Amino acid sequence: MPIIEEKELKKLIKPGNTGAFLLYGNEKYLVKYYSERLASCAADEAFADFNLKVFEGDGYTLEEIYDTALAVPVMAETKCVLVKDFNIDSLDDKGFSAVEAILRDNPEENCLIFSYSASSPKEKGFKKIIKLFETYGYAADFPSLSLNDLIRITEKGAKSRGKTFAPRAAEHMVESVGADLNLLSNELDKLCAYAPGDVIGIADVDAVCIKSLDAKTFDMIKDLTGGKFDSAFHKISLLFEQREEPIMILGALISQYSDMYRSKALKEAGRSNSDLAEHYPSYKKASFKIDKAARAASSMTMKQMRNCIEILAQADAAMKLSSKGEREILEKTLVRLALSDRS
Repeated sequence: MPIIEEKELKKLIKPGNTGAFLLYGNEKYLVKYYSERLASCAADEAFADFNLKVFEGDGYTLEEIYDTALAVPVMAETKCVLVKDFNIDSLDDKGFSAVEAILRDNPEENCLIFSYSASSPKEKGFKKIIKLFETYGYAADFPSLSLNDLIRITEKGAKSRGKTFAPRAAEHMVESVGADLNLLSNELDKLCAYAPGDVIGIADVDAVCIKSLDAKTFDMIKDLTGGKFDSAFHKISLLFEQREEPIMILGALISQYSDMYRSKALKEAGRSNSDLAEHYPSYKKASFKIDKAARAASSMTMKQMRNCIEILAQADAAMKLSSKGEREILEKTLVRLALSDRS
């Protein structure tokens, strides 16, 4: 079977599902969620103590996995073996042959799941494992989600908690908290408990949700590009009060202006944001960042973008050469960025 995505995997999850599954990808929250769903459907809850075996951490062997997979279900038709974050990087040829034997001999009544919700194996060895699961079962990839996907999931999560979002409030939450679904889920729990009515507004998000440093610096950039310079300088003062390191603030600014520049350059070349991963593989894991950067860059010219990148490069060099005065360097940089955005 070729590598499948979330929509195809959903169709395979049903009571008594069996087979061999490899779940991996950048969206660790979804990897964990679907691994647990597969396991719960394969092992009847009433007899889960007998028919659900979880291997995690160290201290087990491939031979133990093989023997457990071949064991007969107890008082049930199906069972499940869930292997969490198995260390593929340490396998030699003999080890890969042992994994193949586990998959080849996996009985019809067993659901075998290899899940990577806490780690990402090195690409070289992992490609071999993916090929084995394509041959003997299913390999499901969970790539990074787009901004629209994250908004949709957040809105769905609020609905399941008895709440709805006001217009743009879900988008504001995603932009504030970031793209990590684990963090979004935790912040959504707090937000739904806090919001007094059935509808969650932007003010509720600002009152409860903890913003990431990236979100805070992105707010400064939006102020700068929108001509709200007083607001931008107020935000950087708050970051200093919160004891954020100037070098970390500068790093976040450099990262986001770089995203904006690359997005702008692609648009001017008649290309789409999805093409960015062709030149920068790391963007395969950051579609959310690309969406944000494209919108922020839309109000700026390429000349302005180049000026901003040069200003930030000079600030980076100055900060690395200076043992003190980092705050002053950052404040002067913000002034220069504000003036650059107006030219």
